[in-house]
Amino acid sequence: MLPEIDDPNLLVGTNTADDAGVYKLTEELALVYTIDILTPIVADPFTFGMIAAANCISDVYAMGGDPQIALNIIGFPGQGDSKTLGEILRGGTEKAKEAGVTIVGGHTFVTPEIKYGLSVVGYIHPKKIITNAGAKPGDVIVLTKPIGVGTIIQSVLVGKDNGINLKPVIEAMTTLNGEAATAMREVGTNAATDITGYGLVGHLVELAEASKVGIELFTSKIPVHEGAFDCLERGAFEPGITMNLHSFRDHVDRQGIDDNIVHLVFGSETSGGLAIVFPEKESEAFKKKYKHDVPVIGRITADNPGMVKLTP
Repeated sequence: MLPEIDDPNLLVGTNTADDAGVYKLTEELALVYTIDILTPIVADPFTFGMIAAANCISDVYAMGGDPQIALNIIGFPGQGDSKTLGEILRGGTEKAKEAGVTIVGGHTFVTPEIKYGLSVVGYIHPKKIITNAGAKPGDVIVLTKPIGVGTIIQSVLVGKDNGINLKPVIEAMTTLNGEAATAMREVGTNAATDITGYGLVGHLVELAEASKVGIELFTSKIPVHEGAFDCLERGAFEPGITMNLHSFRDHVDRQGIDDNIVHLVFGSETSGGLAIVFPEKESEAFKKKYKHDVPVIGRITADNPGMVKLTP
């Protein structure tokens, strides 16, 4: 349990398990501050660097902020290949540059396995923060990227990915959430979160708890990476599913729902999409501004605060 912080300028802290902290500097300017670090999920170090950077920068986007500067954080084996290290950093730098983020330095430390991430600082107006605590009954939820990343990556690790096309999965993980964040800032968005390690359901449980609302999640509407169900059928059961079931199952009503979709919504994601919550009347406006097809995957309810109910 983290100690409680008493600072009137801390606008968003740890109490709502949000994506990033927000600290007010002036009446018109606040910092959005986040940090994350990953172990490699793909073999190519350059691609891993891009994925890790996109994943870290996404936390600022999820708050409605503009990412600006970052520090590299990398754990690397003492006898590791320096070319691999360089490619990871190059990948991270390229993705940061695409996001308009300047990497100003960083820290390297020795670890048995590779770990890489960013500490990112962004800016936001103190009155324009989008948190996970503002969802209102009647709002709808859209999701900007498919789920199933953890399962498909696990299938590669255990050699059960025969016939699975990884290209769309890699493309999704290396795609920044900046375009979606810009669109959500231009409509009446009430809440948002990005979907990463806790999976779709885990992050929505946090949103439900922070907003003191219930969520009805339409499982048939959730976009899923092609091949993810096949990977589950082949036994590619990634560890994040078990972890997230243990952490969040008491907050999820999953009665009558097929086990495979249950496992996918509990599965961990890397550099996933944004789950964005706004009044239903804003749906068309968001789709026009985002210019991509995004499904409505759920609805905010007044019933059962802190709970997510899975429906067909």
